[in-house]
Amino acid sequence: MTLPRSITVPAAIILAAAAAACIVLTSILTSTESASPNLDNRRQLKLMPQKEIIRYGLDPKTIELRATRPGDEGDWWKDINYHQRGLCGGEKCFFISTIDPSRGYLIGDSNFHGAPRLAEAVEAYTYAAELESKYNIRHFYADPPFEMNTPPLFMRNLSGLYIQHFGTPQGLIVQPSRTAPEGSIIIRCYNHNVLYKRTEAIVRRMSEKAKKNLVKELEIQKNVVEDNPGLINDFQLMIDKEGRTYHLDLNRAKTKPSRGHRKVFEGCLEGAIKCVEDLAFCRESNQFPEEELRLASIQLPEQNQESNQFPE
Repeated sequence: MTLPRSITVPAAIILAAAAAACIVLTSILTSTESASPNLDNRRQLKLMPQKEIIRYGLDPKTIELRATRPGDEGDWWKDINYHQRGLCGGEKCFFISTIDPSRGYLIGDSNFHGAPRLAEAVEAYTYAAELESKYNIRHFYADPPFEMNTPPLFMRNLSGLYIQHFGTPQGLIVQPSRTAPEGSIIIRCYNHNVLYKRTEAIVRRMSEKAKKNLVKELEIQKNVVEDNPGLINDFQLMIDKEGRTYHLDLNRAKTKPSRGHRKVFEGCLEGAIKCVEDLAFCRESNQFPEEELRLASIQLPEQNQESNQFPE
């Protein structure tokens, strides 16, 4: 999806009204094409997914393929969609491949805050493979991460908040990854109101089969965490609308969880399971208005089943 290069008066009115009303969870970008790009007029990206709902703006299959030469598959900086919706965390951003939208690249500064990151990334990749082998968990790492000097083309093509996010890195850590299913949502345990609100939002769009599958998977995650307590640190789990779960940011699991992390995690997965089994429990357990929950549910996009590369 490209960012607006020029915005018509009607489009500006629509965008202003939508922002003022605050009735959607994710931003909707409307754009018109001009004959030549104007970087100064591009609307700045909101890099963090709002409410941590995964949106790509367009079905990944419809993204215009710009990198089609046979040699481009190895040059990730020629392959990525620079103008997609922001999919960044505090340190890294995910960019979709234009050649194969079911895959992409998680990109971060190789010397973030002065700390070399490649060893940490390799450790996370190895740990993910171990968890997958032992517990059959899902994650998004596709191939081992690598470090390289920052390609000049990558920096030239960044715009808006991406420039502020990356700054002027001398090197990058690149983690080849799978693309998360459209409409997936991330649940966390630091705030139970957030936990129940997000769980209800995704569960409302699930079939009964998917709900049963999610309960089963959450029960499995209880065992996984019990055996691997490091996962309690900043616990986060992505859920898609088929009831499948995915682990994220596994470098956080390398240290022993603090008492504070243990406290906020206590009862988290059990509460999520109750929420799936009984939506009334969700509504009673959070403090968000019914109308906000309804809007949270209807704004979740449909999942693109074809791009999901994970096993059942």
